[in-house]
Amino acid sequence: MRSTACAHCGLPRGRHPVARRFCCYGCLLAFQVTRARGERGAAAAIFVRLGLALFFAMNVMMLSLPTYAPVVYGAASGDGPLFVVLRVLALVFAAPVLLLLGGPILATAWQGLRAGAPNADGLIILGTLAAYALSVANTVRGRSAVYFDTAAMLLVLVTLGRWLEARARAEAGALVRATLAPAPARALRLRGATREPVRPGALVPGDVVEVAPGAAFPTDGEVLAGTGGVDESALTGESRPVTKVPGAAVAGGTCSVDAVFRVRVTAPVRESAAARIAGLVAAAHGERSPAERLADAVARRMTPAVVAIALVAGGWWGWHAGAERGVLVALSVLVVACPCALGIATPVAVWTGLATAARRGVIVRAAPLLERAAAVEYVLFDKTGTLTDARPRLHAVEPVPGVTEDDVLAHAAALEAGLGHPLARAITLAAEGRGLAVAAASEVRVAAGAGVRGVVAGERAAVGTARLAAAETGLALEEGGAGGGMRVAVTAGERLLGTLAFAETARPDAQPALAACRRLGLRVGLVSGDVRADAVVPALVPAADAALGLLPADKVAHVRAARARATVAMVGDGINDAPALAAADLGIAVASATDLARLSADVVIVGDDLARVPWLFAHARRVARVVRQNLLWAFAYNVGAVALAAAGRLDPLVASAAMLGSSLLVVANARRLRPLPE
Repeated sequence: MRSTACAHCGLPRGRHPVARRFCCYGCLLAFQVTRARGERGAAAAIFVRLGLALFFAMNVMMLSLPTYAPVVYGAASGDGPLFVVLRVLALVFAAPVLLLLGGPILATAWQGLRAGAPNADGLIILGTLAAYALSVANTVRGRSAVYFDTAAMLLVLVTLGRWLEARARAEAGALVRATLAPAPARALRLRGATREPVRPGALVPGDVVEVAPGAAFPTDGEVLAGTGGVDESALTGESRPVTKVPGAAVAGGTCSVDAVFRVRVTAPVRESAAARIAGLVAAAHGERSPAERLADAVARRMTPAVVAIALVAGGWWGWHAGAERGVLVALSVLVVACPCALGIATPVAVWTGLATAARRGVIVRAAPLLERAAAVEYVLFDKTGTLTDARPRLHAVEPVPGVTEDDVLAHAAALEAGLGHPLARAITLAAEGRGLAVAAASEVRVAAGAGVRGVVAGERAAVGTARLAAAETGLALEEGGAGGGMRVAVTAGERLLGTLAFAETARPDAQPALAACRRLGLRVGLVSGDVRADAVVPALVPAADAALGLLPADKVAHVRAARARATVAMVGDGINDAPALAAADLGIAVASATDLARLSADVVIVGDDLARVPWLFAHARRVARVVRQNLLWAFAYNVGAVALAAAGRLDPLVASAAMLGSSLLVVANARRLRPLPE
């Protein structure tokens, strides 16, 4: 039965609960302050201060309203005893507003001054204190011109803008947290015949846990028993369950759909795929993009310029229309020029863009990289394992006369056992399928882009390109493929045993992904170690756009040559293509979540969906477009508003409302980058 008690105090919630969980707004605020942490906690703290200050500010407004009666109705004077009392009460009620809302602003303004970098908070606190000090002086002197309501509401409106900014940051963080399914509160560890509930953080590699249908895997592991579907949408964005069998890897935070799994833990929670992704996104949020640094620099330089404009405009109006008019004009300039919109125009858009990408399974390692992705003109794709099936099939074993197919395959399997290359897995699976007895190889060495060497049954052996085979045997062989090619030679001693031919097919999502890139106006190219263009290549790209027969060093040279003409992104599997990924302007690795620790690319596509590559470019362009719109509006607003305020056309309260409206506009524009509900 559903609980009807308040989530904070435990009392009945009544017929109209607050936010469906609390009996009153007091409990809601208390829960937010005591339970919320991080970005949500910062937003909640601002909200609580704002709520308390708003109580006093509304009283100031109520007390100030009658003092406007002589001005509105044309009465002779507002200096009667009642008006004096109202002004004194307004002074008293405005003081807590200055403490609650002005205190934090003053602290950050002082920090900026001490660091030699005056910030926008200095403008706000200077204007507010000027209005309050003038009002106190006039109250003491018995004069009717007081602006306690202006000072109080100015701080309220400014803090409301700060709360909107903090809430936008918290929402961006919430998008990231929504990307990562939380680990269960308890894991079921197996010790012999007993099941022991433990915290996921207490699990260590080697522990065995049991996961029931509908439950989440507490951390990364390897399936020991159980076959069924696993929902990996929390990490990869893929909505369809993935079938897992014994020996398969599972990631923490993913959920069993329909099977009971026994899993051996391979990594503690803090080193799981989900934890690594969270760390990558947090690091990306902490790094400033070039557009953000530009906005920060402009905001810093605006402060002394605005102070000078306020002094000049205030002095001019004070000379021609009296001191009070001059103070109000200067106050309007200081308030309306606060670059709040400028300060949040870029960060809010970038935070939201990074978080939306993370929720889609696209992890961008740093904020500047999102901006770089928007500028990409040329995309290079690795072929084998990226555009083609990562698991090629051994199509034929072709022994030389006097050698059996099993001998050729057994020698190859001995060298390739334990290696992670797609061809190595295909050879190993084929040997297992034939039930061959495979000898243990020693002194195994991988020759990058060529193949593998070692000792099998006391004899030197090799599997790889014709060049490698020629170096091993001294025979002149026809070149049939390079590392990762469709045909490899197998040698033993100085003899050629035979060749292995592999069948390769394009991934179903390869052609649509390449077509989507072209629709975005991107040039698409292919790089491969294969010397010959098999049937897969022309089906993907024209011959002029395919570079074949490239060793890893050749791929790096090809990428660097392309960079001389355009901004280049390289897409690969993140393992064999690491040098080329690092050489590109933007390296994009398509890999599974459990391979995340081995990836060094700028962008990681968590999962195995090539459609996310063109989506990334389109999304980065949308983010860049929103950033430009926000910056253009913020610059235009600040220039126009300062001009109006200096001309005496803006009241301080109207100026603060305009500043709030500007901040609301850029936040609302950035919210368009949020993912649509599914």
